[in-house]
Amino acid sequence: MLPAAAAGTDGKIYVNDSSSPVSGDLSSLYAISGAGDTGKLGSSKVYAMTSTGMEEISSSSVTRPPIDDDGSQWTDDPIPYSTVKVGLYYGSNALTEARLENAVGSGYLFGYYDSSRTFHEVGSTSVTQLTMVGDKNITTSSGNTIGCYHILLSGSYGSFSEAKAAADAVGGFPACYSGTYYALYGNYTSADSAAAALASTGLSGSVYSASSRCVVVTQTGTDRILFEFDYGSSFSLAIRPVSSSGKAVTWFKGYKYYGDFQYSRLNDNEYLTVVNFVDIEDYTKGVLPYEMSGDWPLEALKAQALTARTYVASHFNQYRSFGFDVTNDTYSQVYRGLNLATAATNAAVDATAGQYIWYHGHLCETFFFSSDGGSTESSLNVWGTELEYLQGVYDPYEAQVDTGSNSWTVTLTPAQVQSKINAKFSDCSLGPVAAITPVYSETENVIQLTFTDTSGRSYTVKRTNCYYALDLKSLHFTVEKNASGNFVINGGGWGHNCGMSQWGAYSMAKNHGMTASQIIKFYYYGVYIR
Repeated sequence: MLPAAAAGTDGKIYVNDSSSPVSGDLSSLYAISGAGDTGKLGSSKVYAMTSTGMEEISSSSVTRPPIDDDGSQWTDDPIPYSTVKVGLYYGSNALTEARLENAVGSGYLFGYYDSSRTFHEVGSTSVTQLTMVGDKNITTSSGNTIGCYHILLSGSYGSFSEAKAAADAVGGFPACYSGTYYALYGNYTSADSAAAALASTGLSGSVYSASSRCVVVTQTGTDRILFEFDYGSSFSLAIRPVSSSGKAVTWFKGYKYYGDFQYSRLNDNEYLTVVNFVDIEDYTKGVLPYEMSGDWPLEALKAQALTARTYVASHFNQYRSFGFDVTNDTYSQVYRGLNLATAATNAAVDATAGQYIWYHGHLCETFFFSSDGGSTESSLNVWGTELEYLQGVYDPYEAQVDTGSNSWTVTLTPAQVQSKINAKFSDCSLGPVAAITPVYSETENVIQLTFTDTSGRSYTVKRTNCYYALDLKSLHFTVEKNASGNFVINGGGWGHNCGMSQWGAYSMAKNHGMTASQIIKFYYYGVYIR
């Protein structure tokens, strides 16, 4: 065993006893861990002897052993919902038409969700392929024009079945407007053509076009209207797939999903915001294979399942103005349903079902990313908000596997740097850049960059802008100027560096046999799983 060192009162450093002084400082000594790994000590750092070797204690952002805490002293916040609302298409990506097709099941229920995420049925259909559009004059991708003017038959009905029977008698369709059922006939592109049809058919009714919130359900590939739903801004049409042989699965734009679908016309236009209402465990099964490869070790997959489930539970109603909790992309976490799900990814979700990551009774912000290049970073230095469990740690595990981004180099000319930062930041107007000055965190990630041009003007960016500014992969890098006057940037990792490294989790599970709990407690300090 290599010797331990101690400082005596005479200012000398002794090895094991009081008669063997060391010449120089701690940098001439080595420490050995319980696993047999050795490392040279630093001259400007403070160490403590632990049961596994020398532990550096001079930095608040060092690799720390997990805390064995079951959280029994804390009362956890309640999980408010078991159903997740996922924004599939919204904003500038909202759809003019949205199709559904039964993959497992046959037919659908029509209804709406209330504020407690309870589904209320208002109708049904046995048709297996539906196309939803706004009640506007729309020509679908199959070439069928759906007009927004109809003949509203006289009277109203107390149920969907009564309205459908009346509509079927004349070849029309039922509708639910603000809780009342009606029978309608036809679809026309103008009020005049609807009036002419009314006169020629001899039906008792009036020309009608619903509000700018109305959604129309048609049979895919035809101009046949099956149902209309208009509750103004109070409720949006929800469609629930029906299956008598196992859990319903539905095709939507090339992906298979569990759960229900909601269609909203926000801002009074024709475009549809599409939201998937799905059980939180099924949601997690739709995230896991898109955020981590299904052939990775089970404990790494379980760690990812825990972070994914906790992330969504801590972000309910984040996108309230659009009517959902999380997006289906990297703005939240990638969710694409069942296409890539495997027995292993589903098993990882099932093995952790109902379990969340907590800190002092509150759900954690379980950020994760691909790889850190050697160390993670605190939330304060990445997002500007300090969370005690999101502190930077040195990560020795990634280096043991090929992450694809263990190291990378980017070389930029002064003019290229100038072009990038002036384009990225509207208040930046530097000339050719003469110097780039980084500021490093305790875990050696860049948390501030100052660009200075040839005239002496400077511009400073912080946090995630440090890698965004120059289109780099992560915050873990160095900057040097070469003999040609170009900037050489050497780095490692891919992502924002805050929270769990996915490749680190892979290495911990594969190379060290570590459990999901150990992985989580390494990257999120002081948390517990319950």
